[in-house]
Formats: sequence, C-alpha cells, structure tokens
Amino acid sequence: MIFSHPEPAGRKIRILPVFMPFAGCKTRCVYCAQTVQTGRAKAQLEHVYSALQATLEGAESGAGYEVAFYGGTFTALPFVWQKRFVALAAQFTESGVVSGVRCSTRPDAINQEELSELRDGGLRTVELGVQTYNNKVLANSKRGYTEEVIVSACNTVKNANVTLGIQLLPGLPGMNAEIFTNDIAKTCALSPDVVRLYPCLVFKNTVLAHWFSQGKFQPWTLEETVTALGEGLLSLWQHGIRVIRIGVAQEDGLNENLIAGSFHPAMGNMVRSEALRLLLMEKIQQLQKPFSRLFLPQKYQGELWGYKGVHKHFWAEHGVLPEKVVHWKLPIFQLD
Repeated sequence: MIFSHPEPAGRKIRILPVFMPFAGCKTRCVYCAQTVQTGRAKAQLEHVYSALQATLEGAESGAGYEVAFYGGTFTALPFVWQKRFVALAAQFTESGVVSGVRCSTRPDAINQEELSELRDGGLRTVELGVQTYNNKVLANSKRGYTEEVIVSACNTVKNANVTLGIQLLPGLPGMNAEIFTNDIAKTCALSPDVVRLYPCLVFKNTVLAHWFSQGKFQPWTLEETVTALGEGLLSLWQHGIRVIRIGVAQEDGLNENLIAGSFHPAMGNMVRSEALRLLLMEKIQQLQKPFSRLFLPQKYQGELWGYKGVHKHFWAEHGVLPEKVVHWKLPIFQLD
C-alpha cells in the first residue's frame, strides 16, 4: 500500500507581526489576561503606526514580509485607522519589502463593504477568532456572538475574495471533546484556507483564574488536549486545510503568568505525532494483512515514535518495530 501524508502543502511566509493589544476590543473574554480597554487611544495608534513605518523603511528591499496586525480586533478600529495601517504597508509592496497584509479580528466585527475596500488597498488575509461554534460555550466565555454570526462572517470574508483563517480555542468552559469534534466538522464545512489551534489556558488576573481557584473551571489535561487536537488536525488535513499554529508560543512572561492548562513547548510535535499515529492505524487496518516493512519518509521520523518515545509501546503492540521501519527520502509512505 502506498499513500501520502494528508497535510496540504504550504508556502513559506515571512510574517512581520504588529501587535496591537486590545485595539478595537470592547469586551473582556473570560480567558483574557488584561483589563478591559475600549478601542485604542489615538496617541497609542500613532505610536504603533510610527513604529511600523520605521521598521518598513529600514527593511531590505525584496524582504517579502506579510504585515500581520495581531492582538486586537483590527476591523473594529475606526475605519480611517484600518485604512491608514493597510495603506502604510501597501506603500512598500513595489519595493518588495511587503508582500501582503493580514489581520486578526472577531466574527462580529466584519463589514463586507469595508472589507472589500481594505482588500483593494492590500489586505490579503483575515483570521477570525471563532474559538467555538457552540452557543452555550460562547456564552460561557462571554464572546458576545453566536454560531450564526460566525458562519455569516466567514462567508463575508470569502465573498470579498479575502483569504479566510479560523482560530479555534479548545477547552473553553463547558466544552468537551464531542463539542470540539463538532467545531472541527463545522470548520471543515466552511473551508477556510488556514486554521490555528490554541488550547485554552488559565492565566493570572482572568475570570478563568477566579473560576479555577473556586473549582468552577477545570482545564483539559495535556493527554485530553493532545488526543482531541490530534483527531482534529488529521480531519483538517484530510479536508485540505492547512493548520499554521498548534498551541501558544513560548514567550517572555508566559511561565510566570500561567496558572493551569495544557501548555507544552512541544505541543505541535505531540499533536502532529498523534495525527500520524491515527493515519497509520487507519492504513494498517485497510491493508487487512500483516506487513513486513513500513517505508517512512525521513521528515516524519521524529513524529512516528512520539514525543520522548510515547508511542513506542503502542506501535510494538501493533507490529511496528524499529527493525520494520525503513527510512527513505521519498515523500510517500509504503506498507509492504
């Protein structure tokens, strides 16, 4: 049996992140680690604008950065500011410093007319912080919108000929593995171009931290998270959807502020390994006969046995022993 890995091919992108913490945010979600800030003061936006301008002016010609506005609700900023930021980045496309613009925002902050204007100005990708489609979990998390709003926003982005990204947050209050499986299925039905998976974590000075201290909220364990995300990742791949991030990045201050939750610096590798385990078991069962060798593409060597060899015992029980695994350079798998 010969088969390929289902992960869609992706293009390498040089992201130039522009962090705008809580710019445009008008509410505080239960997992949010900062105090509420309504909008963003003009002086602060001016500072972000000036800093970005200086960075772009000092960049090498042909750098090919995709300027990415993260950390807030970009499309909830005053529209004049949205246009200013996109136009600033667009000024550097001719020199090759900038290849495009992307932003993150909320599903309830999408306006098709404005989005079309931003697209004409250089906006290429919109990532929606969907988090979940389950209305009860959305209400628990104080997101302030419903599944209907999410679906409408996703269709609006696609109809505006803008690349759609979806961010999911498994493990929110009231969520279980079944709800997350449904979230994956609904995401696949919407066919976004890219997805990010951010397991819910408990940080200091959040509503979740208060609930956790009172025993009203219990985050998913690491094992539960890896299992659920592994299944979800494989499904997304099989629907041709690229997953561009799994787990939060290890940033300064994270460890000091993290109270609970399934954070692990190797989360991406662990989830990818789980997805590969599920894929190979599916193929082994389809083979319906004993196999003598598994030809494994070299790039997946680190994922077969799992993080610190966690899957070795499982594979031994299913006849996948080190002496049966042949590492080769071809990008396809083969079971003989």
